[in-house]
Amino acid sequence: MRSFLWLPPLFVAVSFSLATQAAAQQPDQTAITAGQCWVNAPIKPRPLHEEVEVVLQEPSVRYAVTPAQLREGVQQVVTREGVKTYRVEPATFKQVTEQVLVKPEVQRSVVVPAVYEEREAVLTVEQAKTVLEPCQAAGTRYGNTGAMAFCAKAVPAREETVKVKVLVEPETTRTVTEPAVYENVTRWVVDQPARVVEVVTEPQIATVAHVETVRPEQVQQRTEPAVTRTMNITKYQGEPQIVLRRAVCDSDLHPTLIGRLQAALSSRGYSLGNIDSKLGQRTVAALADYQADNGLAIGAVTYESLELLGVR
Repeated sequence: MRSFLWLPPLFVAVSFSLATQAAAQQPDQTAITAGQCWVNAPIKPRPLHEEVEVVLQEPSVRYAVTPAQLREGVQQVVTREGVKTYRVEPATFKQVTEQVLVKPEVQRSVVVPAVYEEREAVLTVEQAKTVLEPCQAAGTRYGNTGAMAFCAKAVPAREETVKVKVLVEPETTRTVTEPAVYENVTRWVVDQPARVVEVVTEPQIATVAHVETVRPEQVQQRTEPAVTRTMNITKYQGEPQIVLRRAVCDSDLHPTLIGRLQAALSSRGYSLGNIDSKLGQRTVAALADYQADNGLAIGAVTYESLELLGVR
């Protein structure tokens, strides 16, 4: 179990005094105002856990050799190679009559013009509008305030009658097909094409004794795997230090805030028992573990811990 540090109220008051003195000596630090609580708390090096695989024995290669298996026998050897010669037989022809396409079937499009109808239409040349014109209004004639009166006047729309052409039937096309033209043609075609006839002269073969390999030599390679062991290693990031952090005062540590803090710690895997909205020993220990794991100041409910946990 990890160790934790809880600062009593007396230590908080002393730390607040020390923090006030430190802020006075170092004007570039955060200003401390009345009603705030501050603590001087340690920051431990952040633990980093990782698994390392250690090689206890390097991998090795083993070989197993199986000798070749031989067999004695006879083999036929060509003492005189065979030869191939060729004889050409000429082609034969015959006369055929067939129709030849002189002009293919042609399809062409004819345009049918559109049909329009002339009609009258009323177009609004200028829309109706409202204009302001100078006039006399109550109070402006005798007053000396410099105000001017304007009266709204409606100007009717201006229209014109024009003649327009309305499309009754749109322009279309129709397809006209001109038939194909054929002519009878008599021509000579190949009845049987020329061919080459192969003439083979068989080779002369002799029988001789020989040794053949039934099964070649075999080399089997076997790899002995490495012997490894997985070890858990803990490293620490950073150096230990004492820092000044603002903490939640006892008067502001209400049960609702403690309940949200317990829920945030529990959702991140820190064991603290039941969520009872009470700041007990297990809750303080879980908060200290979370602060140590995240490089925060340890020992109090600080505002930086609440902000990182998302507790408002």
